[in-house]
Amino acid sequence: MCCAFTCDVGPVLRIRWGTRGQRPNAGAARGPVLPAVLPLHVDGELRARLCVAMATREDQRIFAEQKVPKIQEPQPLREDEWRPRWHVLRDHDAFPGEDLGKVPVSQLAQAKAFCEKKGLAGLVLFGGVAYLRAQQSVEVLCNAASPQKGAELLLRPDPLLHRPEKATARLRVAVLATQDEFDETSLFDVGMVSSTGNGRRYAAQALLRSIAQSEDFELTAVLVYDWKNETGHWALPSEGPQHVTLNIRGGQPVSAWRGSMGQLLGACAGDLAVDVAVSIQSRRTCLELMLRSIRAKKYVAMGHDYNLPFGPWGMEVEPEMLALHRVLIQDSRMTMFCTSQHLVDFVHRFSQGRVKTRLCYCADYGYFDSEDLPLANEPRYVTLISPSPAKGLAILLRLALMLPDVEFLCVSTGWTKTLHEVQLRAHPNVKVVPGSDDLDTVYQQTAVLLMPSLWQESFGLVAVEAQLRGLCVVSTGSYGLKEANFLEELQVTPVTLVHDSRTREMLRGLTLAEAEERLDPGRPRKEGRHGAEGVTADRHS
Repeated sequence: MCCAFTCDVGPVLRIRWGTRGQRPNAGAARGPVLPAVLPLHVDGELRARLCVAMATREDQRIFAEQKVPKIQEPQPLREDEWRPRWHVLRDHDAFPGEDLGKVPVSQLAQAKAFCEKKGLAGLVLFGGVAYLRAQQSVEVLCNAASPQKGAELLLRPDPLLHRPEKATARLRVAVLATQDEFDETSLFDVGMVSSTGNGRRYAAQALLRSIAQSEDFELTAVLVYDWKNETGHWALPSEGPQHVTLNIRGGQPVSAWRGSMGQLLGACAGDLAVDVAVSIQSRRTCLELMLRSIRAKKYVAMGHDYNLPFGPWGMEVEPEMLALHRVLIQDSRMTMFCTSQHLVDFVHRFSQGRVKTRLCYCADYGYFDSEDLPLANEPRYVTLISPSPAKGLAILLRLALMLPDVEFLCVSTGWTKTLHEVQLRAHPNVKVVPGSDDLDTVYQQTAVLLMPSLWQESFGLVAVEAQLRGLCVVSTGSYGLKEANFLEELQVTPVTLVHDSRTREMLRGLTLAEAEERLDPGRPRKEGRHGAEGVTADRHS
């Protein structure tokens, strides 16, 4: 698909858009070169189309220069270290229709035990049901495996691999994370300029580091539920779970087992028993996987955001799935660790007290621990980290226009899309730099940190990081930011602008507190626009 338009910054511009789901093709753009910087005086539809065209050009450059993360060899397992005995072939079946019996997936642990007791070679998970296979030879079952989307073929382990649970005086902990919590597995997609800036990722790694270093806990197993990497440099293998070693920010690497929902469920159900199981996210799928695959005395769901099955901010809208999510998070064995008092109060209010909560600031497990935090030595910029619509991009752009003599520094992270960078670079007093784990270099150049968030910040880790280095933080004063910014006089309220992540809309004329009361919890999610141009714009929004 081609589109052409003219403007006073150059001749006819011709941009060729890719088809749905395709990544940018370096040879796709034809015709005269686009301007290096977005002209500030271009407005309306022309500006919008020019922004998308320039962002697409930047995508082409990024993917042409992208470096594939180096995947390290997994470190050897200790003799006493937990490992899955069952192996699972993802999207495979064998001898379909030849069922010896079937049970619901909730009874998977019993079905696996039955297979081992009776010498059956394995079973198949499909559509929430476990189908037992009559064959007794694992080799025969494996050789007969054929592709079947959505099916998981579980292969019985060698009886010699059975290991009795070891006695320990320490508290055994299993952690369920996702691909988003680690640099090696986080997905870099179209429109992104960086995969840094994921506060939940850094908090999750701080939690793992704290558990691994404690003399009172034993990190029995780390499971990585990967629901994104179907293709790419580290696609999920057909046979899993996969043994991997993952780097931990500020700590030693940890061994983990990475797989799809079916691979982790099939391998762990009935085999992984601990004292406490922790899910880094409160998503329905994560809670379901944790409760079904890990046998524990207590379960913990980490609450890092408001994507919940009650209140107006959750991304899931299907009534059946919302009901299941509520059942999971209201389980009597479950406690939700909330990263701010506001989140505690929000959960208590909207769940009508049915969810057990506990306040757990990231400082509680050493997130901010450091021997030496350097103070700013060259304060020059008003800095915004993660410029994006939810983080107050619109406010920063207006400030840059109103204050031409003030220098702004914008640090692009996983929140920032190329479309946002195009708009930022149009301003001569805005400098854009890529994010990295070395934030001290940024903080040392910062005079004031700006946090004009327009969405539901559950806390605001960056605010505390900056204040520990002696920096003033000017922020909005709603939700968790009210707790993260210690100086109330530097909190701007009320702000009558709200970013609705579910609909991708900017709501004008009401505050977050007012939006919380007025928004319909059942409002539909915004569907992607049809046509190649719409797809490109959606990926950047």
